[in-house]
Amino acid sequence: MRPIYITHTSAISPQHHNAGRILQPLVTDEHGKFSLQEPDYTTVIPPMQLRRMSRLLKMGVFCGMDCILKSGLERPDGMVTGTAKGSMSDTEKFVKELKQYKEEALNPTPFILSTYNAINGAIALQTKATGYNQTYVHRGSSFEVSLYDTQLKLNGVSEQQHYLVGCFDEITAEYFSIKDKVNYWKKDRNTTIPLLAQHNSQGSIAGEGAAFFLLSNHSQQSIAAINHIDILYKANEERVITTITAALEQTAWLPGDIDMLLLGLNGDSDDQGIYESVIGYFGKEIPVMTFKNLCGEYETSGGFAFWLTCQYLSGEVLPQEVWYDGTPPTKQVKKILYYNHYRGLNHNIVLLSV
Repeated sequence: MRPIYITHTSAISPQHHNAGRILQPLVTDEHGKFSLQEPDYTTVIPPMQLRRMSRLLKMGVFCGMDCILKSGLERPDGMVTGTAKGSMSDTEKFVKELKQYKEEALNPTPFILSTYNAINGAIALQTKATGYNQTYVHRGSSFEVSLYDTQLKLNGVSEQQHYLVGCFDEITAEYFSIKDKVNYWKKDRNTTIPLLAQHNSQGSIAGEGAAFFLLSNHSQQSIAAINHIDILYKANEERVITTITAALEQTAWLPGDIDMLLLGLNGDSDDQGIYESVIGYFGKEIPVMTFKNLCGEYETSGGFAFWLTCQYLSGEVLPQEVWYDGTPPTKQVKKILYYNHYRGLNHNIVLLSV
């Protein structure tokens, strides 16, 4: 397939996104998780709408609308999003009311807002967009499947089109507690030590966030091109390396052409080996950008990774903590390989270029 192009971005994460001072000052995790740095939603969402929105709905609508406003477009030609959990807070509220009111006289609002496509619908209503509108719930590949579907759609038209693509997930106290019981999060987390330096113990840290991108089939105003996407399920190290090799061959790239790796290193001893194998495939000296030490581990953290990469490619100066060994690239980055997996189940490989 032909490449598709990222032209505009927007994100909300646990880090500060001040213009000219990205990730400054750097926010560290507390009590095994990251909490969102929420913006002033009223700058994008009318206050009367805002008061009726759930937390995740605010996050998603703000990011999506902010991305559209930055582009100057009236509305996108299509919308594709990915989420693993949807609105956890609304789901939990509805389930609690089921028990509290014994399944009688229930308020339907939390149920309606907890559906996965609520954010797409809200953005479509606000922009009067009537084009293709899809939400994917593919766990740790939700964001990457959204990118792949968008590439298919934009490759199917000759005229210039723009698709809004995004992802969003939140963490709640109950979800954190449940996953803590099955060792998702570090029991021995010491915040005086960088997360990635603590990769000898099991578990990571919890995170949340939202990210949206405007993608086009034409290269005008592009920040980066998405050239190739591979999505695997329950793959081992050998299959991941084999798939990377095949992806490079299909794109007519060589391993030596890759200027930077974008990897989902998360400080979990169970996940460390496969990332080290990918680094070893390209050589220990290759620059590696990390992101889960900044946003935490969640299924659609790839959205934050792409946003962070776009900031770097746009000339933003990033802190030393972004780089796995503390050393940024010494030459201009033109070709990037992104690899991320969630709990060893969903594996995602994307080739990007400038």
